[in-house]
Amino acid sequence: MQTPITSNLVVITGGPGSGKSTLIEYLHAQGYDICPDVARPLIAEQRERGGNAVPGEDDDAFAGLMTRRAIRAWQNGMECHPRTVFCDGALPDILAHRRLAKLPEDAALMRTIKMYRYRRCVFVLPPWSEIYHTDEIRTQDFARSVKTYVRLCQAYIECGHELIEIRKGPVQQRAAQILSRLKL
Repeated sequence: MQTPITSNLVVITGGPGSGKSTLIEYLHAQGYDICPDVARPLIAEQRERGGNAVPGEDDDAFAGLMTRRAIRAWQNGMECHPRTVFCDGALPDILAHRRLAKLPEDAALMRTIKMYRYRRCVFVLPPWSEIYHTDEIRTQDFARSVKTYVRLCQAYIECGHELIEIRKGPVQQRAAQILSRLKL
């Protein structure tokens, strides 16, 4: 894979229920630009419309819609250049989703990942059973969250990223770990 370019887009990833969205929203409240999660709103829209482009039903259609939305999020984030933008997941998350769903490799997705680059350093939140919970959107159990985390790590490494695991703790401490590493 192509080496990631220096980018203003900083990815925070991790399995479902690991605290990503809470951390992203905290950073936003501190004045940082963000690209929010695209998966939860997509799943909510599909459920509202009676659509089946959701995980576990039509994983391929879900991945396609996610890819289009992730590209738009990337484009919106790049408009903020040179300011740092924190992204709640990114295109390699879709690669991990496809592999978890045992879908065939998607050459178009791989080309897209090579084209739309993020900062090399990616922050990953490990599974955290104490804060994990399900809801109307997050229906998978904790074991599935752990499997997702493993696949995410594999996908990001394959795509040329360096993973930095953020220790569990209060959101302020997690944000401080990231901001310190980025010298912000």
